Amino acid sequence: MSKIEYLTKVNADRFMTVDEASQELGVKTTALRNYLYQEKLTTYKFKTLTLLSKSEVEEWKDRRR
Repeated sequence: MSKIEYLTKVNADRFMTVDEASQELGVKTTALRNYLYQEKLTTYKFKTLTLLSKSEVEEWKDRRR
């Protein structure tokens, strides 16, 4: 099963990938991964797929403005 198929299975309307979140936040993927390493955002691991809550990304985006 591909990562996209797995994301759809786990509820794509509630989660986003690291790449999608970095685009949403307007930062590079490496910068977002550094934020995740510093535990500034919660991650959800599904096998090899790292997901973030869309609502948490939106809240964090609003705080950065």
